[in-house]
Amino acid sequence: MSALPSLATAGTIDFLGLGKAEIVTVAGVRNVRAWAGELTWAWEAGQPAGADTTFYSYCVDILNNEQDRQYVTVKSTDVMVTDDMVATPYAAQKATWLFNMFASAAHQSGSTAFATGLQLAIWEVLFDDGMSLSYDSTVGNHFYVTSVSAGALAAGKGFLAALADAGSSYQSATARWLDAPSGRGQDQITATPEPGTLLLLGTGLAGLAARRRQKSQA
Repeated sequence: MSALPSLATAGTIDFLGLGKAEIVTVAGVRNVRAWAGELTWAWEAGQPAGADTTFYSYCVDILNNEQDRQYVTVKSTDVMVTDDMVATPYAAQKATWLFNMFASAAHQSGSTAFATGLQLAIWEVLFDDGMSLSYDSTVGNHFYVTSVSAGALAAGKGFLAALADAGSSYQSATARWLDAPSGRGQDQITATPEPGTLLLLGTGLAGLAARRRQKSQA
């Protein structure tokens, strides 16, 4: 996916509900039972250029809960830092790579276990050592799983194995980071427009500007 400009913009999103997700129990950075998987939203204000009005996302902020209607700052994941995120090298880029590689498949045709495992893998790289998903609290010490379906756990481990096999390709991964104020919403990552969409958008804006110039000259 193409890189986003570094300039941040503000917007408001409304929570519509869950996509494919299941309830899991996690511990370490936060002891909680929570839905893990795809979330769906709609832009109410500040919709970025090229973005769909409704969209899906994955949580990158395990310490905070989502809220119905969230004020967010739209940024690029290349500058992403969230509450209690472990400062391991390229943690944000690894989470973004996982999202870019597997979220679309989960949205289109993947199972609930597929989407849940993807969320767990994203949390693992952001809040632990990024190496494994385990019931064992001694593997890393920031984030671990205590209750989840066998299918979701297997899927999450598979995503982390794919990340390990990817070499350094994850280092250039970018997506949209929806940064909510701490304690007043939950940070999300979501897709950027494909390069073709951005090209069409730019062509349309250029054509509109040309028509305006012709009208003013007339």
